Amino acid sequence: MDQTLKKICGLLQSQDNLRRCGAALVLAELAPKNAAVVKALGETIAESDATLRDCLLTALQAIGSPAAAPYVIPLLDSEEVAVRLRVAAIVATAGAGIVPDIKRQLEQAPRRRKMTLIDVLGRIHTTDAFQLMLDQLFDPDLDVARQVCEVGRRYTADQSTAGKLKLHKHVVRFMNSPKVKDRERILASCLLLLGGIQQPEARSILLKYATPKNSPYLRRHSLISLRRLSHTKASAAAVLSKLLPYLDGPDPDIVRNVIDVLDRLSPFLGDEQLRKFLKSKHGQVRAFALKQLSEADSVPNNRLLLKQLTHEEGDVRELAARALARNKKAVGPLLDALAAEKNVEAAWQLARILKAHASDIDKKSITRLRTLITRELVADSPRSASLMYLLQNIDPAAAQAILLDAGMQHRHAKRWKQAVDCLRRLLHTAAFDNEVSYALSVSDLKCSAKELAPNFRAECHALRGFRSLLRTPTFKLMDKLKKDKALDSIDLYYVGFHFREEPIVPDFGEDLLRHVAKAWPRSKEARAVRNMLKSVRAREKADVPAKKKTATSVKRKKTKK
Repeated sequence: MDQTLKKICGLLQSQDNLRRCGAALVLAELAPKNAAVVKALGETIAESDATLRDCLLTALQAIGSPAAAPYVIPLLDSEEVAVRLRVAAIVATAGAGIVPDIKRQLEQAPRRRKMTLIDVLGRIHTTDAFQLMLDQLFDPDLDVARQVCEVGRRYTADQSTAGKLKLHKHVVRFMNSPKVKDRERILASCLLLLGGIQQPEARSILLKYATPKNSPYLRRHSLISLRRLSHTKASAAAVLSKLLPYLDGPDPDIVRNVIDVLDRLSPFLGDEQLRKFLKSKHGQVRAFALKQLSEADSVPNNRLLLKQLTHEEGDVRELAARALARNKKAVGPLLDALAAEKNVEAAWQLARILKAHASDIDKKSITRLRTLITRELVADSPRSASLMYLLQNIDPAAAQAILLDAGMQHRHAKRWKQAVDCLRRLLHTAAFDNEVSYALSVSDLKCSAKELAPNFRAECHALRGFRSLLRTPTFKLMDKLKKDKALDSIDLYYVGFHFREEPIVPDFGEDLLRHVAKAWPRSKEARAVRNMLKSVRAREKADVPAKKKTATSVKRKKTKK
């Protein structure tokens, strides 16, 4: 050991913990292949705190010397998972030489240490280490078997093709040994190991154990491993020919695992085959087929998805709706379906789906939609609301123009409720001017119950509208009301009565009442107005104080005498 390394190692014995940590990190950067350095680091571990221990492990892991194993093995019982994994990596550098020692420890090791020792064996990559790891599958603890399968999958990924093939053959020999071939639990773990190694040679073995003559336990594990394998076109065809009949089996768990394998093989499944799956007795098979079809954005598939919107299963309906909202080529079929749909709820569903395609709908389709909405609004069709909802999200200006036109048509045809429904949607839009406000107020007035009690006054939409117009000096509300042929004596009496009781513009209410008495002199409203005005004059006369007698009046009395 040269003088520099000797000085750095000397710092490991310093009283200053910061210097000791610094020395360990410097050695980690230098990573010298020197037994004396490894010994200095290893001997320091016993008296280190957590911070220094982490620095020392970093250095030993960077150096990667088999000589470090004896110093770190006691840390295999650490409470911290991260520490145990780092120690396992350091111990594994000892290679095949450490396997006999691990074998002795496994015989009496507690559960946690056993798990860590299996991790060490998985990192060593020798035949003896792999065999010792397989032997742990006989342990009655299921968690130990799971650890063997997980370690086998984790540490075979970086092996060469030749190395993987060697491990594959080792597992197959182990499975065929007399002590294993009749033990289902160990066979199932071996099937998982074959799936983790991912050799193409495993395909035929896994398919053999997936057949119905085996127990559901073995079938399930073989199918789990099958979905980890990669497939060519030829191998995919072979797997599909074996697995497709299992989709009609009675065990839903096996069906689910087959579907998981088919999901990996989806590039090799044609649309025709997927459409056959839609007739399956298992809902999960139908849902899988629909999901696969939805990912291919084509007009035939989108038309098929449209039919699923009325499916009895909610999950299928939701999946179809999401796919239609995502697929660009679904716009045409959706618009056709919306134009033909008479059911209100179904029309709303189609409109909400089409909202996601608002930016994809062309001008020709918008024109078609406008024509359809105009016809539906004038006809007062219940589905007009869903159509208008869609147009408002595509072209708000066009929607406002249609509402205005339809509202005015309803007003002139004296369909007052329909007029209110159309014109009220224009509130808070640029199209809602004084004329529209007047038309809406008149329509509200015709729909009003025309209650004269004061407590109904604040709730009347017609009176609110007229109040707003009265506050606009340029709008001649009185002239409009007098000339409006749709309004009769009952309507104007109602408006005049309330505005007389609550004057906003002086004399507006009374002037309107006088107009009622003049225009409809024989109506009961006219009589009510005349009685009202007569009582007002009588009240005013009673309120005038008696005049004082003047000299002229006295003289007239004397002349009479």
